[in-house]
Amino acid sequence: SAQALVDEWGRGFVAETDYLYEADNTESFAEAMARRGLGAVTSPAVVRELSSSRVLVTEWVDGTRLDLDASPDVPRLCGVAINAYLTMLLDTGVLHCDPHPGNLLRTTDGKLCILDWGMTLEVPSNLQI
Repeated sequence: SAQALVDEWGRGFVAETDYLYEADNTESFAEAMARRGLGAVTSPAVVRELSSSRVLVTEWVDGTRLDLDASPDVPRLCGVAINAYLTMLLDTGVLHCDPHPGNLLRTTDGKLCILDWGMTLEVPSNLQI
């Protein structure tokens, strides 16, 4: 219904402006990928003591946008991205919903770093494996 659509949009809008929610998502993603042995993908480390619901501080990530990087491992990192998004969708149940090129970095140590965890979607367990 239209009301359900507006309610979901409103929930996402409010969550996108709560930086503690984004901090939780950022940390949860990195932890979930590490637990699954997916060390080729990460997210920025959150600096909790400097963050609040109005300000999010993370460690600086040295890297380049994946779509602008000419490194020979970019095709591998595109595969890492697909694997990470499928893992989110089918396993962890929290999907990053802002995968534009500016949010996908190739780090200087050859990992994929996914930025901006303010917009996520909880995937119902009956749609996961």
